[in-house]
Amino acid sequence: MLEDGRRTIQRGRGGVTMICNQLVLWSALSIALGLEIRGDIIRGTPCIKRHHQLFCPTAGNKYPLDDIELFIDENKALIRRMYGEFETSTEYGPPGQEVYESDRAKRRADGSGARGGVSGASYDARERRQAFPGNTTADDGKVDACQSKVEIVTPYWAANSAGKIRAIVNTQHFEQAIHQEVCSKVQTNRCNADCGCEQKYKWHRLLAYDPDNDCKGIFMDWFLFPSCCVCRCNPLGSSNNNQRSQQQSTNTRHRGS
Repeated sequence: MLEDGRRTIQRGRGGVTMICNQLVLWSALSIALGLEIRGDIIRGTPCIKRHHQLFCPTAGNKYPLDDIELFIDENKALIRRMYGEFETSTEYGPPGQEVYESDRAKRRADGSGARGGVSGASYDARERRQAFPGNTTADDGKVDACQSKVEIVTPYWAANSAGKIRAIVNTQHFEQAIHQEVCSKVQTNRCNADCGCEQKYKWHRLLAYDPDNDCKGIFMDWFLFPSCCVCRCNPLGSSNNNQRSQQQSTNTRHRGS
């Protein structure tokens, strides 16, 4: 009886030892792969790849902060000049075309243009405020047709105009923030029927760093960010044409029956 008890204890210890060994192995593997878990965020891979976003609002453990700060320290005059260009620039320029969500959807389907999608809930804004009730402007009291959320975001990773992921320079002394408005609803009381609220995007020129090519250092590149929410309508007569075609198809089915 005593011997059976000893065997049971040894088996129990063996099971605990096996579990501990598995935990140690999993922890070592997690560190090696850069899969440190914090809440529901798995760090290691830029969130652009994981969530198909336009940019990442957090740095993650792959952000090349040391390399960026070293390059800044060795090229202070150049960086100050480039950073001054960023501060005094008009923000918008080439590629220069206005981009809408429907355009981005077509490009994604064709496999061309800047990649990634937008999800307002995934943005972790450094400063966030709700627009005036009903998006009322403070100047003349007029109300926007579409509701939007105004945010100031600090991107750390973003996809450039060629769809390549780059690290955005954001350090203690060199900060780059983007003002954006994200659509809150697809339709409102003022924008409905043949019209709908659509996200509009603009290209911003930012200081960037390629972690896969240290020789390039810090450079200027173009990145797409949400700009504002606009009410867009179908061309005049298109709804009537659609109704006529639907009526004709209905009449044809009735005749056939």
